[in-house]
Amino acid sequence: NVLQYMLQRLIHSARVNVFESARFYYGVLVVLTSYFLLNRFLQKLSYVYLDDRWTQLKVGEGVLFGLAYMFVLISAWFLRKKIPHYVFWCWGGIICLFLINEFRFSWSSLNYNIFESFTKSQGFYTAKLTFPFLLWGVWSTLKNKISYELLFIKKLMFFLIINSLLIIAGFVLNLSVFESYPLSGRWGYSGLLWHGAINSILYGVFLIYLLSSPKKNWLISVLFVFTMSLLGQKSAILYLVLIFFFFGIKKWFFKLISLLSFCISLYFVPKLVAFAVNFSPFWDAIYKSYGAWGVISSTRLNLLNLAYERFLLEKSIINLLFGGWIRYPDYVEILFFDITMYYGFIGLGLYTIFFYKVISKWKILIPLIVACLAGGLYESPMGMIVFLIVLLRKE
Repeated sequence: NVLQYMLQRLIHSARVNVFESARFYYGVLVVLTSYFLLNRFLQKLSYVYLDDRWTQLKVGEGVLFGLAYMFVLISAWFLRKKIPHYVFWCWGGIICLFLINEFRFSWSSLNYNIFESFTKSQGFYTAKLTFPFLLWGVWSTLKNKISYELLFIKKLMFFLIINSLLIIAGFVLNLSVFESYPLSGRWGYSGLLWHGAINSILYGVFLIYLLSSPKKNWLISVLFVFTMSLLGQKSAILYLVLIFFFFGIKKWFFKLISLLSFCISLYFVPKLVAFAVNFSPFWDAIYKSYGAWGVISSTRLNLLNLAYERFLLEKSIINLLFGGWIRYPDYVEILFFDITMYYGFIGLGLYTIFFYKVISKWKILIPLIVACLAGGLYESPMGMIVFLIVLLRKE
């Protein structure tokens, strides 16, 4: 009886102080974010000065996210009656689709390795995709989370402001260590951050957050707009265009005029690209190999064509419904097609249902719209976590 009582007290203490604690999960967010950002900066330093990307740091990142996933799974069990059912349906549905496709692939492949799948291939990708869903489900039920949300947002905002100043310094002083793509010949500056979708995601999400706030901080907003224009990423420019469309143009009549003007301007895009690539040897090489739309899409359209050819080799209704004819690390970097290729139309439906349930304003959809054209958000668990916690707070 004494042992049973002590065990019950231990479980109760763990639930209160760990698995159902906003303070604990705030600590988890801080640790994950800090290591993620530090990891990128150390990789950049090692690449610029030592010609070595220190990819071993990614192992530590994977371990941290794996441990966090385990804690979230336990919390989800304890909080199963409070977490909305659609979170479990969408999360569990994608997990089931992965398991079905994993069985199909292992059955037909002679070289299947379950360890490699869960550390480098489809299992790894599925974990990245589903972790933010379940974490948000747990976070949304925690008591006293609002104060910790504000604290997390303030700390990340402070980092982004400092990083913006370093980006501007890198641009003015032409410092390689602050470039988005150092030693590559591609223009752009990202400060402490390494190149990747996370740069435009963080600044785009926080710019939307600032513009959605009742009291606008125009100084930081202008700083972030200028910063995004220096990232050297087309996704950042797309963020700015969409933010201007949703926040800058108030009347629907002018929105329709803007859309019509944009559609007409597409006719002139090839000529504009042909002229612009003359100023960049990097993009000129891409233009000569893939054409104007290859430059605009960063060769995504070519990757999409290859994926379609793969589908034609083994076209079936099963592949359309369940996906699985493409496995990570092969991808297109377009949300609609990547989710469909990996998890089929069923997986795409589950993914859509989740965001339909949690988002009610078009303005909050901007990061997902960018992901539908330029990828990134759904492949970056850190980016998705920031998106869900920072912007869904506005919901």
